[in-house]
Amino acid sequence: MSTRLFSFSGEALGAIEWCDPVAGETLVADSWRVESGQAVALERHRDRFFASAVNYGLDSARLSAFWDTAIAAIPLEGSWFPRVEVVATPGGPTLRYRERPAPAWISDAVVAIAEHDPRTTPLTKGPDLEVLMALRRSVAPTGATEALIVSAEGEIIEGAYSTIVMIPPGGHELRVVPSSVPRIPSVTEAVIREIAQARGIPVLEAPIALDALEGADLWVLSALHGIRIATDFRGGPRLSPDIARRDNWQAQWWATRHKLR
Repeated sequence: MSTRLFSFSGEALGAIEWCDPVAGETLVADSWRVESGQAVALERHRDRFFASAVNYGLDSARLSAFWDTAIAAIPLEGSWFPRVEVVATPGGPTLRYRERPAPAWISDAVVAIAEHDPRTTPLTKGPDLEVLMALRRSVAPTGATEALIVSAEGEIIEGAYSTIVMIPPGGHELRVVPSSVPRIPSVTEAVIREIAQARGIPVLEAPIALDALEGADLWVLSALHGIRIATDFRGGPRLSPDIARRDNWQAQWWATRHKLR
């Protein structure tokens, strides 16, 4: 199955048949995994998408109509990774929906430090997606599957397509990048934080410094795979991945899913 692309007219989705499905600058984008008509934290994805889309003159009524129409179009059988978008066009910002099959689940990741930070809109998901994919590809020759954006002070900001959280040696707290650091507000991180709080595990907003990662458990979070555990840090500190802990938390994250409709 391949990606299908649709444009929203204000009342319905119309298939886009032209040959270049990526033409037009992506201003806002959001996506999430759907399995058999169920997804995690869909309302949070909606809120994040709306919060960015209104900055381009799209009113809440049009956004709500688009959202409801897009959700109704997602197949209720199979594995999907739908994407909603605001795209710059000659006629103004246009709402689009991509129907995409989801890739197979991945439970682990190999990380490496990115050579630079290419982000131009660190608080909005969409405009930087292409340069972030290039960033991920740039570390692939090392065997890494995710690139880590790191500050000049040697502190992790986020992954190219992920949010990073850390469990220090001993496993007594969940450490997350401070909210004051410019990065995409992560839906998956928000759910994981709630799980930690429900378990009585302290959530600490504190820098995740590279020199504090020795022997730590590093998680790579995304709406596509949930929790991937970093099994190796190429050219970096030695990690201590706890696979059983990851699997336990992953099951609880996925257990929060709800039906789309």
